[in-house]
Amino acid sequence: MKKVLLTALCAVSASSLTQAHDLWVYAQEAEQGKPLLAVLGYGDNFPAGDPIPEKRLSIFPPLELVTPSKTEALQQQGENYHYVTPKALSAGEYKISSTYRPTFWSKNADGWKMQSMNEVPDANYCEQSSMYATTYFNLGDAKATDFAQKPIGLELEIVPLIDPSQIKPMQVVPVQVLYNGEPVKGATIIGTTDTLTKLDWDAVMDHREPQAFSGKTDKKGIMNFIPTLQGNWKLKTSHEAEFPDQKVCQKKKMYSTYMFSVK
Repeated sequence: MKKVLLTALCAVSASSLTQAHDLWVYAQEAEQGKPLLAVLGYGDNFPAGDPIPEKRLSIFPPLELVTPSKTEALQQQGENYHYVTPKALSAGEYKISSTYRPTFWSKNADGWKMQSMNEVPDANYCEQSSMYATTYFNLGDAKATDFAQKPIGLELEIVPLIDPSQIKPMQVVPVQVLYNGEPVKGATIIGTTDTLTKLDWDAVMDHREPQAFSGKTDKKGIMNFIPTLQGNWKLKTSHEAEFPDQKVCQKKKMYSTYMFSVK
């Protein structure tokens, strides 16, 4: 009975995460001596991604490539969700990050509007949404250092506390959720992998993405994630606060993902 109740509670606590479009990022082609091809994923088609709707392009600044010594903007090339480096990559450690700029979403009887309650006075709900995404990879003879396990300074961020390039199935993987650099206690983290989602693609396209893992962080913002399958994994979490001016909007909500491979 306790197990059934716990499962139900986890499903309720995770509902706010599973209803929103996700943002993720990954290196589609990353090889020493060649330019990087990175994908900005937004929506449901994980991990391949889809073209960003024209009316939402302004929400997304260019992807950023982060190294232990610098951060640089990538160049959009080809499809509007594809980004590249102008030069070939050398051996080393890298992170890619993506951001969805703070955007108002208000809902009234006619549905969702990309506006605050100032523009939608009959709205029954409003949130200012922000999204963040990161991933890590290393090339050549470069080994994972502390860089792989440190945040890059996003407002809401999921950070692995072990080498993310060497994760195996059934391994205990501690991860930490940080909000403005501080641990988040009780944050729900949900995980899924393309090994699982491809088995029920109809559910994915119906905004009911199959999930493979769910857990909550402790007082240090840490949770032990246990991947059961090989594949490309996406961990996601969210955090919310009251919007400073309740006449403008009710909630400030932040969403964050971290993507990695389990081999």
